[in-house]
Amino acid sequence: MTFNTHSNYQFTTQNDYKRMPWKNGLGETLEIYLSEDESGQRYRISQAAVKDDGVFSIFEGLSRTLVLLSGQGMQLSHKSIKGNVAEHCLKSPLDIARFAGGDETLATLNNGSIEDLNIMVRETDTKANVTACFAPFNWEIKIYKDRLLSAFYANQTCTITVNETENVVLEKNSFLNIKQNGTLCLMEGTGVFIEVLSTKVAE
Repeated sequence: MTFNTHSNYQFTTQNDYKRMPWKNGLGETLEIYLSEDESGQRYRISQAAVKDDGVFSIFEGLSRTLVLLSGQGMQLSHKSIKGNVAEHCLKSPLDIARFAGGDETLATLNNGSIEDLNIMVRETDTKANVTACFAPFNWEIKIYKDRLLSAFYANQTCTITVNETENVVLEKNSFLNIKQNGTLCLMEGTGVFIEVLSTKVAE
C-alpha cells in the first residue's frame, strides 16, 4: 500500500484499499484500516456496497458503527442474542447506525443499492466516536495515550485547513490519518470524523 505522508498526517485513496470478501460470502468490502494485537482484531474501518436485501455477517464481540455514504438508504433490523429487537432507518448520506456486531441484523434497501462505511471495534477494551461532518466543521485533535486513531473519511472531494496555515485537498473516498495535535477545519465537502479510543483500565 502506498501512503502519502506528512509530519502531521497520512492519507490513502480508494485505490489503496484492500478488496476482501464479506464474511458471509454475499459481497465484498474495501478494507481501509485494520489494527490487530495479540488478542486479534482490535478495530477495523471498511467501505462496502450493499446491492441486495440480506442478513449481515455476525461479528461477535465487536461494536459496529455504520454510516450511509450514498444511495436511497436502508432499514436495519437487529435482534440480539437475548431476543431484544431494535431498528435503524438510514435515509440520507452520513446517517449513522450503532449496534452490536453479534446481533442478527437484516438490511432492507429502500430503493436500489447503497454504499456504507463500517467502523468495528472490540467491545471489551475499545470504543469509537464517529461524527458526520458537513462544511464548515471544526475539530481539535489531541494526542494522548488512550487515543488509538484520529481520522477523517472524505465522502466528497474535501478541503481541510490544518492549523490555519495549510490546505489539504482530499479526493472522494480517501482516508486521512491525523497523527499530531492540531486544529482542523473542513472548508468544503462532507465526510466522517473517526476517533478510536482505548477503554482498558491500566493495571
